[in-house]
Amino acid sequence: MKEEQWNNYVERSQTWTVRIGFDLLHSKAFNKMSYGPAIKLLDWIYEKLKVKVDKNKHGKKRYHVINDGFSFTYREPQFRGLTSNQFSRALKELCKFGFLDVKRHGSGMMGDFSLFVISQRWRKFGTSEFVQIQFPKSKPIGYRKLRKINS
Repeated sequence: MKEEQWNNYVERSQTWTVRIGFDLLHSKAFNKMSYGPAIKLLDWIYEKLKVKVDKNKHGKKRYHVINDGFSFTYREPQFRGLTSNQFSRALKELCKFGFLDVKRHGSGMMGDFSLFVISQRWRKFGTSEFVQIQFPKSKPIGYRKLRKINS
């Protein structure tokens, strides 16, 4: 995302509203998180979600989150004031507490981005039913591959 695109996005989004449920705000997982950038990132992720509105229904049944995956490049958080290290740590923390899952892990090369999905694992955080999923490690490609030196 270029800076001009970012500025257009910010201008368009001035009237938008982001809704995070009270069940998430008062959950054990959310209260256990202590890394500030992770909490910010969670808000920004909810900003990116696509929601389908069924105008014939009311209440919770009216809104359906389309959770088919979204990307979040390292450049976007930089526009919002996070460094790439803060962003990386925040992603890992959100995955650790069950708010985020990696659908497809990118390589970091041009055009090969990661896809994320919102997870509901956080609802079982602190119970025996909670499934801990580790954030995937990047696979070395091209010049980044480790070579064995024959001695």
